[in-house]
Amino acid sequence: MDTLQELRRFEALYNGSDDRSQTSRQDAWDHRAEDWDRKYRKESEKELHEVRIRDTAERLRARGLLGPEKDVADVGCGPGRFVAEFAKTARSVLGTDISPKMTEFGAEYCREQGLGNVRFQAADFPNADIRALGWEKRFDLVFSSITPAVSGLRGLENFMAMSRAWCFNASFVYNVNELQGDVMRALFDREPRRYMTSHSHWFYELFSLLWFRGYYPECSYYKQYREIRIPADESTAARYAEFLLEPEEATQENKLRILRYLEGRADADGSVTEISDCWYGWLLWDVRDRHDR
Repeated sequence: MDTLQELRRFEALYNGSDDRSQTSRQDAWDHRAEDWDRKYRKESEKELHEVRIRDTAERLRARGLLGPEKDVADVGCGPGRFVAEFAKTARSVLGTDISPKMTEFGAEYCREQGLGNVRFQAADFPNADIRALGWEKRFDLVFSSITPAVSGLRGLENFMAMSRAWCFNASFVYNVNELQGDVMRALFDREPRRYMTSHSHWFYELFSLLWFRGYYPECSYYKQYREIRIPADESTAARYAEFLLEPEEATQENKLRILRYLEGRADADGSVTEISDCWYGWLLWDVRDRHDR
């Protein structure tokens, strides 16, 4: 096997995963920020999110990566829930996201929790000047979970340049949502887009890229069954259309079709049950431990 040739192949594949036009626009994430913060606070969903966040943090604590002498960064932090959890035991935590609104929600949540060892900064991460920001080799652990910020080479290089020790990345590797599947089959006569419901290609490509660069990424999986109640309303229909359909298909007409379908399945309280089976792939690697292949 030609190691250099394989490295270049996986660099090209991984860089091809970086769809900046659709998934990494500031306006798109600003638009989602309030809804994301709300869903983390919603009683019917809150515990599901908190369980995964706690379990992830406990795994990192068990490895000694969130102790009182550790500085941590969360790239693509969203409304700051991982930042808040990490801050309970880390010395300091930085949260960065392309959306200023996301970082505002994160800062507000951490203030509510009485956490003073956190900082948030909005940044277009793949294009950020890590050295100028003072982030180069600044952190003992650089963390990311389900974010396009590190789905291309530019983001990955910045991600690793921030770490003086460990990096962690979580991505979907399997996700089946029964209701979303029903919507697509009933209204559009096809299955949900695989690359939207699973990021398994990111996981495989990142592992392979790191391997051929000489690192030894540790691989593990986290599984979560979800059953939540969601409103059969215009907001849910719009979210489904934007997530499940191609951009040119997410028309007002199709949003209305989805709304009518959800309303037809709703219970007396105007809600539907959304059941999903989610698997997350976790990669953990030490940037100091690199060897020639």
